[in-house]
Amino acid sequence: MKTIIASLVVLALASGCAGIKDAVNPYEENFRCKAKDSDGRCLDTLAAYKEARLPDNQQSEAGTDTAQVEARNSRYKAVADLLEAPETPVLSPPRILRVLLLPYKGENNELFMTRYAYLEIEPSQWVLTEISEKP
Repeated sequence: MKTIIASLVVLALASGCAGIKDAVNPYEENFRCKAKDSDGRCLDTLAAYKEARLPDNQQSEAGTDTAQVEARNSRYKAVADLLEAPETPVLSPPRILRVLLLPYKGENNELFMTRYAYLEIEPSQWVLTEISEKP
């Protein structure tokens, strides 16, 4: 208890004429958004999340398709889970097929020698779950 009081006294003395609030946070808190109206709105993180989660123009979800509401809630839950327990996402490599082309003669009597052609069968994908969980 004495250390807390001593800390507060030292903090008050160190701040000089400024209040304790200014000593703890010396930065000015009068944030002014300099964005144009066409660029969107300036919101803090919590207000932006609430607006994205429950927009004002959507008074009731009764008129919205239930499947859409469930899909949106599922996406929000997936993102929230990733933020709470982050895992390193993995980029799975693409599947490439290497094809051997044997020598052949072209239409104008050209000779095409042995070479390989590479074809992408499946593109690379981000894997956000454990590989062992995949079917």
